[in-house]
Amino acid sequence: MAMITKIRLQNWKSFKDSTIYIDSLGILIGTNASGKSNVLDAFAFLRAVGEGKSLLDAIQAVRGGEDWIIRRGEDFFCIEIEIEIDGSSYLLDLRVIKQNSVFSFGPCEIHRLGIEGDDVVPGKFIDSARNITWKMYDVPIFLDFWAKIYATFRNIIILDPVPAKMRDYCKISKELKSDGSNVAGVLCALAPEEKKKVEALVSSYVRPLPERDINKVISEPVGLIKSDAMLYCYEDWNPEQPVDARGMSDGTLRFIAIVVALLTVAPHSLLLIEEVDNGLHPSRAKELVDMLKELSRQRQVDVLCTTHNPVLLDELGNKMIPFISYVTRDENGDSHVNLLEEKENLAKLMASGTIGRMMVNDKI
Repeated sequence: MAMITKIRLQNWKSFKDSTIYIDSLGILIGTNASGKSNVLDAFAFLRAVGEGKSLLDAIQAVRGGEDWIIRRGEDFFCIEIEIEIDGSSYLLDLRVIKQNSVFSFGPCEIHRLGIEGDDVVPGKFIDSARNITWKMYDVPIFLDFWAKIYATFRNIIILDPVPAKMRDYCKISKELKSDGSNVAGVLCALAPEEKKKVEALVSSYVRPLPERDINKVISEPVGLIKSDAMLYCYEDWNPEQPVDARGMSDGTLRFIAIVVALLTVAPHSLLLIEEVDNGLHPSRAKELVDMLKELSRQRQVDVLCTTHNPVLLDELGNKMIPFISYVTRDENGDSHVNLLEEKENLAKLMASGTIGRMMVNDKI
């Protein structure tokens, strides 16, 4: 088992030096252009590295590419990852340097946390596939150890469902795309009994959303050779006539994609969801929050969401304050991630209003 517990961004895009903590369910808030998406871009870069992409290809997987990946005026960035593997914690410094317009890895280091002293002899692991040389401190030089590191990076999933792309037929496939466009195909790729179970769970979570309750959500193979799939639902008002994805609302489709992601990604994955409540009526915030809490815990999937919705923040409740971070940008244009529980005068601010009200009033 391996899971990321926090990352630190140094000279990454708009961030000079900030740390993001990963929990079972975390919330990231901030105004437009504060830097929230830049945080998700860092995870996209790690996933690309895990997939074995070249450095330039990994950089191009990030919005803005090589022109914006390093904070202005600097010649390197570092993503420091704290990762737990089989009960031990390790700290990885993944560093990229730019010299004469050429990007290269290094020096990159990995330490086992809690081990100090002069008796620790550094080792070296050369990853020829990615052209990374790791300087290692009290770390086992085993290929399966490094396989777990990169598998953890690959198990980072960034989800930003696009309802317009979810309304077409899609290929049957095992991995959900970041835009959710193949959600029907992912359901159809499941073994029959698993498919039935997952569809029943999706239906139970989606049912309270629309004004006319949805009784059932299913996916069916379509086409001459049944290689494509389409999403359907049955509504209360006409239980005999299925409605395909073209007739479903944007909010319902986005919600379905989020539930399917939580039910189908591998345990111990890290799921990042952009604007998690986009398209949902504020009155449905409770259903969304309850679903995220329940499925993240049951499936052992860590979830980090971004949101602008004050109603959603209020539904989270005060017990979630330790798991809410907010992103700000200073007068120099540098972004900062701050833990809400560490905000000055938080108790006084909370006495005069809710978390959502604090955000509306630009207090966080």
